[in-house]
Amino acid sequence: MNRLLPGILLASVSLIIAACGGSAVDQGPGPDPAAQGLLKQVNDPAELEQSIKSGFLAIRSAQEVADSLAAATSGNFTGTYTQEARVDEFDAVRYNGSHLYVAPRRYFHCCYIATDAIGASSAPERSIRILATDPANGSASLAGTIPLEDGVSIQGMYLSDDRMFALTGTSIYGTFGGTWADFAIWAPEKLGYRVYDVADPANPQLEVDVTIDGVFVESRRIGDTVYIVSRYAPWIAGLDYNVTTVEQQATNQAILDGVSLDELLPKIAVNGVSSTLVAPDRCFITNSDTATGYPVITSITAVPINNPTNFSTTCYNQEAYGAYVSENAIYFTESRASATLPQYNTRIHKFALSNTSISYRGSVDVAGQVWRGGQADFRMSEFNGDLRVLSTQFDWSSQDRFDHKLYVLRESSTRPALDIISELPNADRPEAIGKPNEALYGVRFLADRAYVVTFQQIDPLYVIDLQDPGDPFIAGELTVTGVSDFLHLVNDDLLLGLGTGGNGGIKLELFDVSNISQPLSRGSILLGGRGSYSEATYDRHAFTYQPDVDGIDRFTIPADVYASDGSYLFVESGLFLFEIRDKDLPALASLSSVGSIVPPRTGSTIPYVDRSRAFIHNDTVYYIRDETVWAASWISPTIVNGPF
Repeated sequence: MNRLLPGILLASVSLIIAACGGSAVDQGPGPDPAAQGLLKQVNDPAELEQSIKSGFLAIRSAQEVADSLAAATSGNFTGTYTQEARVDEFDAVRYNGSHLYVAPRRYFHCCYIATDAIGASSAPERSIRILATDPANGSASLAGTIPLEDGVSIQGMYLSDDRMFALTGTSIYGTFGGTWADFAIWAPEKLGYRVYDVADPANPQLEVDVTIDGVFVESRRIGDTVYIVSRYAPWIAGLDYNVTTVEQQATNQAILDGVSLDELLPKIAVNGVSSTLVAPDRCFITNSDTATGYPVITSITAVPINNPTNFSTTCYNQEAYGAYVSENAIYFTESRASATLPQYNTRIHKFALSNTSISYRGSVDVAGQVWRGGQADFRMSEFNGDLRVLSTQFDWSSQDRFDHKLYVLRESSTRPALDIISELPNADRPEAIGKPNEALYGVRFLADRAYVVTFQQIDPLYVIDLQDPGDPFIAGELTVTGVSDFLHLVNDDLLLGLGTGGNGGIKLELFDVSNISQPLSRGSILLGGRGSYSEATYDRHAFTYQPDVDGIDRFTIPADVYASDGSYLFVESGLFLFEIRDKDLPALASLSSVGSIVPPRTGSTIPYVDRSRAFIHNDTVYYIRDETVWAASWISPTIVNGPF
């Protein structure tokens, strides 16, 4: 009998839900359990076994094979920037107001800490560093370390009272996006989590060590529950993972006849004791007599931080191409070939979240693609129980290659499904979102509005009114130079855009959206010219925002700045500081630069920074470049303390 090799496939989305106040939207009693949706619950383990195995027998065309390979702020200090107010997001650098936790960067043969940079030659070469901060004096000191053995890297961490929850993995596959959709690229892998008691930072204690078959992808936290979504496919010796002929199909069938369901399912080991991650009756499969199964299992594991061995897991055996997490649910997007059009559609599955309870609520197919890697989860937003989604249809044979569409989806009261209650454009409101050939860039939803940036040569900002979910419409439009990749909501009346200016430099722009029919610019700032870039344009955790400091909002972005004359002459690399004033009077609101924190460097080599983070505590700014910590005052940022 063939044995399943340890851990392989997946995209594991760990979602953690943190109690930050507020109340969840009532999900209601749900649809009639006897009604059928696009997924159905497994009643007989043989159903799940057959569905997984049939995915290894499906004959794919050569083209299919080619295509498949093709801020939360607390008190007077800032935390990790998040998309949703009460949904925490994992990161490799965390701050709780008294201690910084800095995990080493991830490499295939990972990771190192330069001991001369931390002033502690006894520190383990690979460790999570814990630094006690002293914002009154603008300093920090090493308080403790958590060593990491070879072959284990930290995806990110959460802090909860005296516990640190670390998400672990063994490899890096880049941004969760296109290549995750194909099971054939995977080799055996493992992810996992570790929970440490850090009440005494000088002596952290490991409480729980868990490994899971699969590959880590994403994570969130809400309340006291961590949801780990793992995407896994069994690796079976001798099996052909790209079946294109009847002969390959027959060979696979002969091998699969000797494989049991237990060998097809991912395993979890808690403190060395192994068991199957999920029970078949907690799984869902495609609900169609004609549909072929898929040899990938997407698992959602709920882990209480205060009782991390008491987990529960729900799964479905279809691919996860992306995920968006609200306070109440996780939505998975799955790219699917269209039966009638030369493009891909997107299937969306909704699973409601409530502590350790995970329940399937329905699915829907929408035209176009939603998830294309990076921060594309900004294209989805839940509000009052409705999911708003922006998708893009591609037609390379047309003079207008991009068509962007907004959908408003609502959970059905009679069956496990998401109903399309409106879409834009439509017959009554035919105005396109974006000019011809403009791709979709920055997207941000706020309550009953959506802000959308498209771009080819100019940057139209669209404001979409969603006050009536059944009849959304474009309320206003503003055209400026450059493009905004990232949008931050200052308040109901102001929007901050971060992206690229017309000269190729980094552009910040403050938009007045108090009158949504006539959005205006209240000023912009350009940093450098061509070659300049900021990590915050594609990684929101590199963006730091501190509201309401004596009536002023502060924010920072890391940046590498090159000359504005287009000569590609390097100028500086550092953390740039900005303020927004008079935000409660949008007509008077202004955006200003207050300087930069530039750590000293030796030699003439242009510094390369792989990871940048910043935290503001009172007037002290902690700037983390890779594993090294620096500090400076907001009032005098040119005086830099460190490295710590």
